[in-house]
Amino acid sequence: MKSLSLSQPSKLLCHPFPIWIRWGSVTTLVASVGLLGVSLFAYNYDAFFAVSLVPSLLVALSFAVFLNFYSLWHLRREHRKTDWAFRYTDCEFSSIFQNVLDGILIVDNEADCLDANPAAAAILRLPINKLISQNVGCFLADRNAFAQRWNSFIQNKSKRGRAQLVAGDGTTLFVDFTAAANYLPGRHMLILCDVTERARAESSLRKSEERFQHMANNIQEVFWMMDAETQELTYVNPAYTTITGHAVESLHTNPSVHQDLIHPEDRTRVLAKLQDLARAGILDEEFRFIRADGQIRWAWAKGVPVPADHGTRWLVGTAQDITSRKHAEMKILDQLDAVEAARAETEALRKATLALSQNLAMDSVLDTLLHCISELIPFNRATVLFADDGFELMVAREAPRTVPKRMGLTLKASENTFLQRLLFEKHALLLEDTSRHSEWRDVVPLEQLQSWMGVPLIAGGNILGILSLGAIVPSTFTNEHFRLAKSLSIPAAVAIQNARIHERAEIYAAELELRLKVGRVGPEGGN
Repeated sequence: MKSLSLSQPSKLLCHPFPIWIRWGSVTTLVASVGLLGVSLFAYNYDAFFAVSLVPSLLVALSFAVFLNFYSLWHLRREHRKTDWAFRYTDCEFSSIFQNVLDGILIVDNEADCLDANPAAAAILRLPINKLISQNVGCFLADRNAFAQRWNSFIQNKSKRGRAQLVAGDGTTLFVDFTAAANYLPGRHMLILCDVTERARAESSLRKSEERFQHMANNIQEVFWMMDAETQELTYVNPAYTTITGHAVESLHTNPSVHQDLIHPEDRTRVLAKLQDLARAGILDEEFRFIRADGQIRWAWAKGVPVPADHGTRWLVGTAQDITSRKHAEMKILDQLDAVEAARAETEALRKATLALSQNLAMDSVLDTLLHCISELIPFNRATVLFADDGFELMVAREAPRTVPKRMGLTLKASENTFLQRLLFEKHALLLEDTSRHSEWRDVVPLEQLQSWMGVPLIAGGNILGILSLGAIVPSTFTNEHFRLAKSLSIPAAVAIQNARIHERAEIYAAELELRLKVGRVGPEGGN
């Protein structure tokens, strides 16, 4: 059977009769009136003419009867078509009403349900027979505001939105609704779509987003997201501003501005690691960056790729300021270096002290002293000067051996102001640049020295001599070298003092032995 559209009943009512029936009826009516007038005239004046018009009247009457019967038959047929069309339309509307997936409620002015489809009954968890006559406001979670909202709906003729309902079995659900008022006088239609799952998913997503924002906005680390292809930052949390000093909005105009923050010495390495992150699968780098105020600080960045259907779409990770940790590590390293240097110094001094005390010969003591100094302090010339009567100095030993031998050379302390100060003040001196001191004199063996330090050799409160160390380059000696030289001068002075006592003891022993021999020879010769 050919289906009819919903607009066909109105088309059927617009043209109930064919055009030829209309014109035929009008023509028959006009002809009948004309023949009737002629018949009346002929009946009064001419009997023959009246008799001849009878067949015409019969023909006109017959045609009129035919037209009436045909009109009745046509009207009945059109009525049946129209009735069938309305029945079909009603059936179609009823089918839609019964099978549509959205709930439909027909209510009156008091919001009492007059009719409902199965979908509405399924959404509201009530049978249709119990749903009918129920007030719609009974299903709202917020029933107190229903009256005001209902009146507003009646006045505005339509309304859309989302509402929280309590179903007949007590289940809380969410629906998107569309309401139309007075589609017929006193009749209103509500269409409900159950979006409970969607609303819960949206609520869960919203809560997840809120939790993420709470975390991202309050942690001290930078949380970042980057496009794997363009290497442009698409998201950073507010900690970015705290750590770098740059506003987050600066990334909107230039998503690659973060690359300029990396210290030039670390930039190539870090950017190469970022480029390789999608393949390597992990980023774990420490690097320097430059804050907006020009400070150079340290950052620790960690990241991972986010897998997608066709490769990697995003790179995500964190970055934190580790400047304090780096400074602590550097201090620890410096302290470890200092401890190691102190240990090495102590060991060197121990060895030097041991070496100086192993041999009491003066030549051995002086050679050992200069050798130990060469292992601790860089110099171009080292000289041991012995003090003689407090006014003259004698070159006792000089290193390196490549310089001309000047052992035994004497000079007056007054020839160099600083040597004289050492003898009288008994305090070590350090001259980083001799050219800055107008009192400096290039006397032998201190000629051509640009950096110099002198340390008095004191034992028992008496100054035995001076340890002179020189370099041909200014600022060669540091405070650490100066301290080492002073530390080494103590055992050196003791060793020199012991060597002198040993020499005197040997001389005394030799004289005593000689006297004993002479005493023995004398009596024998007398006998």
